[in-house]
Amino acid sequence: MSDDGKDDRTEEEELDCSHPEVVNKYQQAGAVANEALKAVAAACQDGKSVADLCALGDETLNAALGKIYKGKKMEKGIAFPTCISINNCCGHFSPLKEDSVDLKKGDVCKIDLGAHVDGYVALAATTVVVGEGEITGRKADALQAAKVAADTIIRLLQPGKKNSELTGLIEKAVEAFGCKSVDGVVSHQIKRYSTDGTKVIINKNVPGQQVEECTFELHEAYAVDVVVSTGEGKARELDTKCTVFKRAPDNKYNLKMKSAREALFKIEKSHPKMPFSLREIDDPRVRLGITECVRHELLQPHPVLYERDGEVVAQIKFCVLLMPSGPLKITGVDLPEGIKSDKTVEDEELVALLKQPLKKKKAKKPAEGEAPKA
Repeated sequence: MSDDGKDDRTEEEELDCSHPEVVNKYQQAGAVANEALKAVAAACQDGKSVADLCALGDETLNAALGKIYKGKKMEKGIAFPTCISINNCCGHFSPLKEDSVDLKKGDVCKIDLGAHVDGYVALAATTVVVGEGEITGRKADALQAAKVAADTIIRLLQPGKKNSELTGLIEKAVEAFGCKSVDGVVSHQIKRYSTDGTKVIINKNVPGQQVEECTFELHEAYAVDVVVSTGEGKARELDTKCTVFKRAPDNKYNLKMKSAREALFKIEKSHPKMPFSLREIDDPRVRLGITECVRHELLQPHPVLYERDGEVVAQIKFCVLLMPSGPLKITGVDLPEGIKSDKTVEDEELVALLKQPLKKKKAKKPAEGEAPKA
């Protein structure tokens, strides 16, 4: 508490989306993320290397970030490295060149990435199908299930509502297309330099995975993440090398290996708060040291996860600011055209919800001499 009786909170704690400069930074970061997402989606073609496409995503993010807030001392960067997860892969596939695979016609590709401006994070993901104009069958079911679930969430992300009100309707939306939400995937409140705030929305009820009930508030920001599967929705690790990590800031350990100390020093300098990919690290000694850092829990791995072979997984991710006029969506791109699922939503409550507009209608000003409506 300061001498004048005011609370000595930090600027980061005080500035939320009620401040226009914060909204502007979120929107700038969102525009960068959307630009990169569109560039990678357009480049997902038969024969293209996934490692090259991930590099394209990161290069597009960095190039776009370099064009904004020029001449100002402001931290900008990648908030989540580009990942392209194929078919039954649920996420975090961002391979090194030597471990890459080439896309094939019909592959279902989840593209996931993010940017930040002054610590204000914008995350985004979409799903494309390589070389197919019309998308049918179970691929169409998965994509449409993800879309309807995302449309459900954004209509319920309103100040005063509780996270517990969403989960049941998300499950209905996904199950209408014969799909399941992938276990463990949640939507998070986001704050400055943070992609995983304390307020959480779970996409399905799983025993032992409950979250604390919370109420959404005006001027909060959320990253909505929907990952659905044509299978059981149970993701597991296989033998694919993990390449995406994040510094665990609260953990300390006196590393013995010189390469590990060098790795941690470089990471804390270049990626102190945001996830990064091993693709950004050329030095083999540093890569070797990362293994030691993970062993002592100084780095949090983002493992590559899979559904059962033969299943289809689709993803949509976008960020939303809760504003007085309604939800302000700052990231996210449309799914490809030509999705032809033979299933539809029949639940009356859900059908009624999906018909609701996102933005509040502005009240008409009363004519001169006319009393305003109650």
